[in-house]
Amino acid sequence: MTALFLTQGPETLPSPRYRVYQLLPGLRERGINATVLSRREVWRARPDDADVIVVQKGILPGLTSFWEERFARRRPVVFDLDDAIWLPRPGGNPVLRALHRESTVQRALRCAAAVIAGNSFLADYARQFNPHVSIIPSAIDLNRYSQFAIRNSQSTIGWIGSRTTLPYLKPLGPIFQELGIKPLVIAAGDPCILGFPVEFREWRLEREQADLANISIGVAPLPDSPWERGKCGVKILQYMAMGIPVVASPVGVQSDLVQDGVTGFLARDLNDWRDRLQRLLTDPDLCAQMGAAGRLRVEREFTVEMAAKKVADVLFSVVKARQ
Repeated sequence: MTALFLTQGPETLPSPRYRVYQLLPGLRERGINATVLSRREVWRARPDDADVIVVQKGILPGLTSFWEERFARRRPVVFDLDDAIWLPRPGGNPVLRALHRESTVQRALRCAAAVIAGNSFLADYARQFNPHVSIIPSAIDLNRYSQFAIRNSQSTIGWIGSRTTLPYLKPLGPIFQELGIKPLVIAAGDPCILGFPVEFREWRLEREQADLANISIGVAPLPDSPWERGKCGVKILQYMAMGIPVVASPVGVQSDLVQDGVTGFLARDLNDWRDRLQRLLTDPDLCAQMGAAGRLRVEREFTVEMAAKKVADVLFSVVKARQ
C-alpha cells in the first residue's frame, strides 16, 4: 500500500517529527510505503499516486478544507490532530490568526475517512463531526532515548519546549528563586522574557537527548485553558523516556501521563510546586524510583512501534472500506 503524508513542515518541527517522520520505518515494516510532503510542497501532491492520504494537522491556515475536500474526492483522507487547531493559537502569528476559521477545520473533519487524535480532548471534539475517530498518543523512539539522566550531587530542574511555549515557565519564577534554583531551559526564543535567571541552551535536534540527560527533575507547567488541554504532552514523555521524574500541571493529557506519586507529581498551585520540587530535590532515591517508573511506562505504552502499528491499522481500514 502507498500513503501520501502532508505535513506542517520539516522533521525539525515537533508535530511532523512525532506524528509522521518517526513512524515511517514502522509503517514500511507493515507494508506501507510513504511519501512525505510539507505544506510548502503541497502544490505538487499527486493524490492518484497514493492509496490513502494522511493530512497532519491541516495544510494551510484558511485553506484547510479546500485541500482536504479536493483530495477526499480522489482518495480516502485521514486527518491527524495533535493540537486544538479549531482555536486561535495564543500568542501565534497575527496573520495566521486572522486566517483562522473554525468552520474550515470542521469541514476537514467531516470529509475525512477517519481521524487520528492525540488525546481524548481532541477526539471528543472530532467526534462531533466524524464518527471514525481513533486516539493514538504521540510516541517515543526509545532507540534515541537510551541514555538516562546524568546522576550527580547537584540536582538540576529543567524544561524543554519551543519559542511559543516558553512563557509557560514564567509563573514558576518565584518558586525557582525561593529555592535558589537556576533551571536548565532547552528551547528556542529569548529567555529574557522569563524575568529570572536560567541556564539556557538553544534547542538543536542533534543534541536534544544529550541536553535532556543533564536534567534530573523535569517540569511541565501549563495554564488550564482550552488550547493547552489539546496538547499531547510530548515533553513529559521525553522526560520519562530519559528516566527523569516529572512535576506537571494537571491539565489535559498531563493528568493521565503523570501518575501522581509514581512517575512524578501533579502540582495544582504554587504551594504544590514548591512542595513537590523541594521533596524531589532532597530525595535522590525518590527521583531515581520515579524516573525508572516513568521509563517503564513509556516502554509499555508509548513506543513508536506501538504508534506505527495503530496508524497502519487505521490506514488499512480506510483503504479497505473504500474498495
